[in-house]
Amino acid sequence: MAVLCLLCLLLVGCLSESQLVGAQLHDLTTLSAINEELGVPGWGANFSDYCSWPGISCGLNHSMVEKLDLSRHNLRGNLTLISELRALKRLDLSYNDFQGSIPSTFGNLSQLEFLDLSLNKFGGSLPPELGNLRNLRSLNLSNNLLVGEIPDEIQALEKLQDFQISSNRLNGTIPKWVGNLTNLRVFTAYENKLEGKIPDNLGSISELESLNLHSNQLEGPIPKSIFASGKLEFLVLTQNRLSGDIPEEMGNCSSLSSIRIGNNDLIGSIPHSIGNISGLTYFEADNNNLSGEIVPEFSKCSNLTL
Repeated sequence: MAVLCLLCLLLVGCLSESQLVGAQLHDLTTLSAINEELGVPGWGANFSDYCSWPGISCGLNHSMVEKLDLSRHNLRGNLTLISELRALKRLDLSYNDFQGSIPSTFGNLSQLEFLDLSLNKFGGSLPPELGNLRNLRSLNLSNNLLVGEIPDEIQALEKLQDFQISSNRLNGTIPKWVGNLTNLRVFTAYENKLEGKIPDNLGSISELESLNLHSNQLEGPIPKSIFASGKLEFLVLTQNRLSGDIPEEMGNCSSLSSIRIGNNDLIGSIPHSIGNISGLTYFEADNNNLSGEIVPEFSKCSNLTL
């Protein structure tokens, strides 16, 4: 019986190795096709050892491709074949000249944890298939030509920590489900055409450190809830249509270093609780309808620039 079990283990090991060789051959074929389409500098010099090609990192023992960094190469062309690299965990295509729609097949990269498509010329709407990337921790689609609303399918990305969609042409409202992404630390959606109110439940994101929504068409009050966790470090809401008072609760965030709320329709006075933010280095609230004098509590912010 022991001999039989040993033979079974050896057989399984051989099958696994055979499958790995097949997967490696698949990745090599895929990378060669990608190179033929994009013309990546430095690829193909050592044909069989694709793990040594620039921008590629493989798993243990030179197994399948896990990281692909093609940033800053001024590349253009069809990206669909990248979706065949099924072990991919990190994909960086930023600072290139890619155009057209973001391939919906990127949603097949189920192991992906990091996706950066920023600073290209991607157009069209955000593919809902990106909601299939359940392991994704960082999604950066900033500085493109994307239009339409933020698809509801993105709410499935519960592990997301960094969500950047700035400098596009997105419209509609900020979905309330963004407040359910409880691992989120960075949310930037500035320079779009977003309207409506800032969702009050953004305060449910206990780890939120940076919120940048400037240059949209947002209205209503600044939600008091976003200061509840006290972890917010950067708040940028300039050039919107926000109204109401500056929340006294802002003083709860002792870690805030930058507050920019200028060019809105805010009223009232600057809250005295601002003195609780001892690490504040930048405060901008000009071009509002504020009244009163500069509060003396600003003197407690020794590094402050007004």
